[in-house]
Amino acid sequence: MACPIPEDAPVTIADPTRYFIAGMPIAKLPSGVDLQYEAHGAGEPLLLIMGTGLDHRFWSSQVPAYAEHFHTIVYDARGVGKSTVPADPTTCSMAVMADDAAQLLDALGIEVAHVSGLNMGSAVAQELCLRHPRRVLSAQLHGTWGYSDEWLIRMIETLEEPLRHGELAEFIRYAMMWTASPTLLEHHKQTVAEMEASFLAEPPDPVGVLGHLHASKHHDTRSRLHDIACPVLVASGEMDAIVPPRYGREVAERVHSARFHLILGMQSSHLCCIEMADEFNRFTLDWLRSR
Repeated sequence: MACPIPEDAPVTIADPTRYFIAGMPIAKLPSGVDLQYEAHGAGEPLLLIMGTGLDHRFWSSQVPAYAEHFHTIVYDARGVGKSTVPADPTTCSMAVMADDAAQLLDALGIEVAHVSGLNMGSAVAQELCLRHPRRVLSAQLHGTWGYSDEWLIRMIETLEEPLRHGELAEFIRYAMMWTASPTLLEHHKQTVAEMEASFLAEPPDPVGVLGHLHASKHHDTRSRLHDIACPVLVASGEMDAIVPPRYGREVAERVHSARFHLILGMQSSHLCCIEMADEFNRFTLDWLRSR
């Protein structure tokens, strides 16, 4: 269990320019999709899969810590960054993006890797474990869920509406309300403004984000989760409003090899990898090294 962090504790947003280089390489996949990626460090491969509408920059707080121990690969999923944006959002699914991830590993000459996903990335990681089980050494599922019920679908629809009108500033404002902690929004307004500005400085194509939301609305692995055999860490923040811990607990109960970790504290939000970066890095690295 994590120790609660005082609400006045400072939140430091890592500067992506310190770790990522301009002009990241592009992997051209057999599917016809191009994925932008970057790798850091040495050791066993660790593939990081980011969440809805976000690119590799949002792993900035993890890459320096992980790269000290692992060959850490970050990439932009189809729909964001410099990766391919499919013209039809309804063609995007967790299974399709899991196949993208497997093809990226092929392109990099990596046979097996540890995998860590946040939100949508955790659902992609589930499908990667199920569709390509021999490629995954272990999986971390952060802010995860196994089925989009009516509550989740309606929540996702609140994010779709501004995107349909091309209103990215409104989208990120609503997204921050769902994903950040009340503490961050109320007591760290400058930090929130910096995060929103970072998103809008290199905004994704709304069509690409709509594809991610479409995939999230239709995610359902409930009947197959018991087939995942690799070691799995399921982690949920007690303050996560967008995917409350009940969803993560259900996934952990269905995956026989899973361990459930509840992150505590006023800033244990959906974005606790940023709000509680030191704690997040500590328990994820401890678990990885124990493999």
